[in-house]
Amino acid sequence: MRKIDSEEITRYEMETWARCADEYLDTFAGLTSKTIPLLLDSIGDCQGRRILDLGSGPGNVAKALAGSGADVVGVDFCSGMVEVAQEKYPNIPFQEANGEDLPFENNTFDAVVCNYTVHHLAQPDLVFREISRILKPGGRFAFAVWGRPEEQSSLGAFFGAVAEHHKMEDLPHGPLFGVTEQRVFEPLLSHAGLVDCQLSMHDVTWEMDSLDPLLQGLWDWGNLSALPLDIQEKIRGTTRENSQSFIAGGSFVFPHTALLGVAVKE
Repeated sequence: MRKIDSEEITRYEMETWARCADEYLDTFAGLTSKTIPLLLDSIGDCQGRRILDLGSGPGNVAKALAGSGADVVGVDFCSGMVEVAQEKYPNIPFQEANGEDLPFENNTFDAVVCNYTVHHLAQPDLVFREISRILKPGGRFAFAVWGRPEEQSSLGAFFGAVAEHHKMEDLPHGPLFGVTEQRVFEPLLSHAGLVDCQLSMHDVTWEMDSLDPLLQGLWDWGNLSALPLDIQEKIRGTTRENSQSFIAGGSFVFPHTALLGVAVKE
């Protein structure tokens, strides 16, 4: 894959999630919300604790944290996501900021959580340093990302269709996209002052009564509406064909894996 600089990754990610903001709760959240209980369990009792939801998206993680008694703040670098979250959950503060330069004092938070965010970071080393800076000593950092790419069945059904009908250019992703190895995460975290790195794989499923959430989410993500209509229809049709084997009890049930990571500030 061609080398892509951090500015290009950041620009791509901002454009992508601006497109996805309005529909996210009805699309990708059907899967990404499955790891919220794992994140909450990994940081322990939330009652009265100051917690940052970094990459807060439409706010569903922050909502769960607040419901568990946390004093939570949500941060996202996409203004559209911040607007959606603030409208949806007006009692939770959300703000626009880049994880590479967080607008908080040192030793401010008891925990930081990132749900399906770390693999989008253009410069994860800088973000991990910022997370460490704002965490109190002994504070916990917990994140969830995609597991191994070949274990993401719904994406496989879609990308197989794209490969059959359209040659797409390589899309810029953060350096940790698809990474699940301890030997990669541990040095990045330890150099930031985050130790005791624990990684674990978890099975999650994306269930839907129709393929609309999958198709809408990935159409927005990949900006497929810019393709010729005949190509779009072929991709839709083949995605539906590829998804037939995942029908169970009248619904689509796509198995996935998620990687959960936890580290502690020294």
